[in-house]
Amino acid sequence: MQRMVPMIDHHSHGHLEPTGLTCLDYRPTPGKDSFLQGLLESELVSHEDWEQLPIVLRERLCEADDSELLDHLVEEGLLTDYQRGRIRAGTTFGLIMGNYRVLDRLGAGGMAVVFKAEHLVMRHQVAIKVLPITGEHDPRVRTRFAAEMRIVAQLRHPNIVAATDAGQILGPPPDQTMLTYMVMEYVPGQDLEEMIRLQGRLPPARACSFIHQIASALVETSKFNLIHRDIKPSNILVTPEDQAKLLDFGLSQRHDHRLTEPGTVLGTIDYMAPEQARDASKVDIRADIYGLGGTLFWCLTGRLPFTGSGNVAEMLMRRLIQPPPCVRDYAPDVSAELSAVVSKMMATQPEDRYPEPRAVMRALLPFLRPDSLEYAPAINLGSHLDRVIVPRSRNENEGHRILIVDDESSIRQLCKQILSGTQIICHEAENGPHALEMANQTAYDVILLDIQMPGMSGIEVLKRLRERFPGAYTKIILFSGQTTSDLMAEMLLTGADDFLTKPFSLIQLRSRVHAALRLKEAQDRSSQLAQHLAILNAELERNLSNRDSDTVAVRNALILALGRLVKQRDTEGAGHMARMQLYCRCLAQHAASVTPFSATITPAFMELLDSCSPLHDIGKIGLPDHILLKPGKLLPEERILMQTHTQIGADTLQEVLHVYPQAGPFLQMAIDITRHHHEHFDGSGYPDRLSGNAIPLSARIVTIGDVYDALRSRRAYKPALSHTTTLQLMSETCTGQFDPALFKVFLNCASGFEKIFAEHPD
Repeated sequence: MQRMVPMIDHHSHGHLEPTGLTCLDYRPTPGKDSFLQGLLESELVSHEDWEQLPIVLRERLCEADDSELLDHLVEEGLLTDYQRGRIRAGTTFGLIMGNYRVLDRLGAGGMAVVFKAEHLVMRHQVAIKVLPITGEHDPRVRTRFAAEMRIVAQLRHPNIVAATDAGQILGPPPDQTMLTYMVMEYVPGQDLEEMIRLQGRLPPARACSFIHQIASALVETSKFNLIHRDIKPSNILVTPEDQAKLLDFGLSQRHDHRLTEPGTVLGTIDYMAPEQARDASKVDIRADIYGLGGTLFWCLTGRLPFTGSGNVAEMLMRRLIQPPPCVRDYAPDVSAELSAVVSKMMATQPEDRYPEPRAVMRALLPFLRPDSLEYAPAINLGSHLDRVIVPRSRNENEGHRILIVDDESSIRQLCKQILSGTQIICHEAENGPHALEMANQTAYDVILLDIQMPGMSGIEVLKRLRERFPGAYTKIILFSGQTTSDLMAEMLLTGADDFLTKPFSLIQLRSRVHAALRLKEAQDRSSQLAQHLAILNAELERNLSNRDSDTVAVRNALILALGRLVKQRDTEGAGHMARMQLYCRCLAQHAASVTPFSATITPAFMELLDSCSPLHDIGKIGLPDHILLKPGKLLPEERILMQTHTQIGADTLQEVLHVYPQAGPFLQMAIDITRHHHEHFDGSGYPDRLSGNAIPLSARIVTIGDVYDALRSRRAYKPALSHTTTLQLMSETCTGQFDPALFKVFLNCASGFEKIFAEHPD
């Protein structure tokens, strides 16, 4: 068969030849043909990845023919399907561009092709936009592409896809095609066109959030007198975190420089402003606002702004006179006010539109609040605030106070629009001294603090706040549009509680503030409980005659309070604690009549179990928010940190036991439960890998109740299971986790668990 030797000229892209490489490095016998060697030397296959393969596998691959070798390299992850296809076709030119290895083809536009690639050394993924240039190409195409590279290189904004590198490589003769490429950040996710086609139209709040972010990006482009001229859904990428990013500046121009000849038409007709259809060389930022309005129309209705047939010339002529479309004609549930905003953005005459992107951002502010529970899950601040015990003097009905400190009024208004509501009061400060003055007069729960402010920086304000109020639980969240994430993270060490990068999405702001309020609430409650405990302890000492009964009453009250404190920070439902207490009581009562357990499960045991079971997750109080409040599944390293809650809770209670040894029986059972309720009967659990009867009986009982409730309850990463499915799953896949004799008792009384779950919902 014909050998498929990849021919890569390293000198054409400036990459250094590998040194110290011999045939013995990657094949058992020298003298074989050079196909595999060519793959390695060209760096189509990474030396590092090859060396990590087992020796036996490498020897087998060296003996395979070329086609089989390629298939095996794809199976082992050393090549992608796209690379294999290019190598088999003999079109390897362009698979290595400078310091980048092309992995896949992402898409193509009118002039260029976009690839997914990785850095040869750093191995981080990027997107590469490539323009093939031959002698037949119009030289203006190359000029325009070069202009785009220089334009994007100037832009540094969270809602603009950043450019990081550029270069050229010359192809082999006879064609000697010149590939000019631009390296950009790789943004996972989908564009707005694809999103709407797959998911349907968006809720107004989410749609407005995306458009608000892109309007912010246009504020940045306008600083450089840049006009994009091709704003459309397919040029807006949305990350899994709902961050919108603008890309493709191939048609952009400097307002004070002209690359477009008068009378030229450029752009996508479906979203093109009428004046751009007339003459693309004379448009200004209002043409981009028109395209952004058309994109918002698409998001709200799932339809193109204009429909019709005919050739391009006829469509362009109609565009010059067509009035703006009405959103409510296709989406009656959208408010008339929001429909009017879209119509103003798409006004036929530029002077009738919003004059600049900041005006668009202000117009969208009232619509950024979520109007459906589907878009704003688990962010119901009001449900928690009516139970808050705050150790400071204020009217409980006033709600939480938030201070927004930023020199830009638009940012303050955005935050206020998003956060203001029932039991939330937002105040504003335009600079650092004003913020310090307001903090002296009012006790704030959360302070949102911009870093870059004229006069006194946010960092200085942060230091002064912490110096003036060293014992306060006020949460301070920093935000900035220019500071790097690493520097923002360093600010955590100087007293900040969290940080956000501007511009931030509605969900990001609400979730961070929500988490901060929950943590402050927990700390306030903890402080209040400590004060109550001291008062009650003194009272008990003055009433020795009723010592026993009072001690039990106080103990149970504190258990309930501590359990509620845990639930304020946990993501589990409000009914979980009550259900756990009832599950354990039900299981213990039925097990008390069974021979292995009857001697241990006495009335005194059940009373202690009833009191201690709510404390099983008390150690979660010591976990950081980004672990405890993460809505999805945990990464392996995050799971390890989550598992420490068993030790945190047990160690805390152990310290209490040293101080109050007279509470030994109660505290010892609480320690057993908190530390060992994740142990498995077969020894595969944590933290101590106990097995069999070495696991305290109280913990074995709690384990069954905890697993049953977790499977029945809905989480962000899984649906709620039915009672029947839960029993089947526990019986078939979790048998090594439970005490077999105790699990048999559970199956006999499982109907009681089902009733408890139904009667105590979240």
